[in-house]
Amino acid sequence: MDEEEVKTSKRDANNFIRDLKIITAISLGKNRNKDLARFLDTDKSHASKKIRELEEKGLVTRVKERRSVTYRVNHSAVTRLLQSRVVIVRGGKKNGREKEGTESGD
Repeated sequence: MDEEEVKTSKRDANNFIRDLKIITAISLGKNRNKDLARFLDTDKSHASKKIRELEEKGLVTRVKERRSVTYRVNHSAVTRLLQSRVVIVRGGKKNGREKEGTESGD
């Protein structure tokens, strides 16, 4: 992997983490723009831009209720995103030994 690919990979990882941070904040009830801006320690226009990006990806939906706007997480889209980006490695020990791919009848 060359230096440019490393930079791109790090940038993608940082963006992914930022998106997950916003999604988590919305899930925890910080679902208005000003709450998200405070949570992200940024201004409301930057928070709006990031939320719009998540909306375009289908991860967040905007809900307009009279004069206020709140955001909701599209859990199925987030699950698909995680399944496509996160590799879960199962490991551990079984009966004091490392787990193996197959178990013998012993």
